[in-house]
Amino acid sequence: MKKKLSIRFYCLVICLMYGRKVTGSELDLTYTTEVQTNFRKEGKWVNLLRLDYSCPLGRNFRFSFSSISIAETRQDALVDDMQGFSNIEEKNLPFAPAVLGLEYRTSRLSLFLGVRNVNEDYFTSPCSSFFTNSSCGIYPTLSANYPLANYPLAAVGLDYRLTSGPWEMELSVYNGTAQCSLTGAHSVFRVCPDTDGVLGLSSVNYRKNDSEYSMGAGIHRGMCVGDETGVEEAGTSPQQKRMTCVLWACVEQRVCKRGYALLQCSVRPSVEGGCRSYAGAGGVVKCDKVSFGFFFDYADYTTAHEWAGEVSCRWACTSRVTVQPAIHLIRNSNGNYAAGLLRMYYVW
Repeated sequence: MKKKLSIRFYCLVICLMYGRKVTGSELDLTYTTEVQTNFRKEGKWVNLLRLDYSCPLGRNFRFSFSSISIAETRQDALVDDMQGFSNIEEKNLPFAPAVLGLEYRTSRLSLFLGVRNVNEDYFTSPCSSFFTNSSCGIYPTLSANYPLANYPLAAVGLDYRLTSGPWEMELSVYNGTAQCSLTGAHSVFRVCPDTDGVLGLSSVNYRKNDSEYSMGAGIHRGMCVGDETGVEEAGTSPQQKRMTCVLWACVEQRVCKRGYALLQCSVRPSVEGGCRSYAGAGGVVKCDKVSFGFFFDYADYTTAHEWAGEVSCRWACTSRVTVQPAIHLIRNSNGNYAAGLLRMYYVW
């Protein structure tokens, strides 16, 4: 069923390409491919295809749709890491929506209603997006603790954003458990606050002089006591469910003409399982076509902990092709590991 839907969908994409100039719509395809190695004669090939389409519906309204497709040569991980050294690595997925909904936008505010992924709005500062470590994209205090709408999953939600000068406030509400299917009981269109819970995210951002500062909080209502995956145990009563929260902060400071410093931290108070706290620091040097960066982080889990480091560079070969090699060094309660990847982005 999924394969038939994906084939029909990409046939529709071809038709949209011919009509975008006439209708004023926008269509972008981004292909990301990477080769991974653990430096022990084992490797892996991971591919991600993302489509972004939007079209105007009047003066202030716009329809937006984004999808992702994932393919990899082996399902098991190359190293026994806890955070994930590759932020695109996931199980094979022929087709899944990331964004599907209607947006109202003015010069100061935007309001989106529909299916959405939290990665579209949060944890996407320029420096944090430079690295390939999954924790730079979303903190493990969230991704390891909640069944939230994190790549490649999505959920029905409402996103509101207000901008005033250098300040920006954002507030989002999602169905508490995310999915990746278009149909069935586990559809992304599912809205069941009683069984799935409710997830709320908010952040305050300040941007000035090419620097960015943000603070945020997440609240999840409806998780079972002692359950960090969102799977409800048999016989669980409403009284056994509780509300938990996560706090985070991120600083991206320009320190010189081409250099930036990055600081991240996050904590989950009163945690029974999963990731309790996270902290990371690094730097990025941006040149004309080549950028360099390094990053170190620490994640504290209730049963283990992990130190991870990354050194990476990104080279814009052409206006459409970008190449990025990266080396990861990982130390956790299971052992010491090293991993490398060579990634290429192609934008069409």
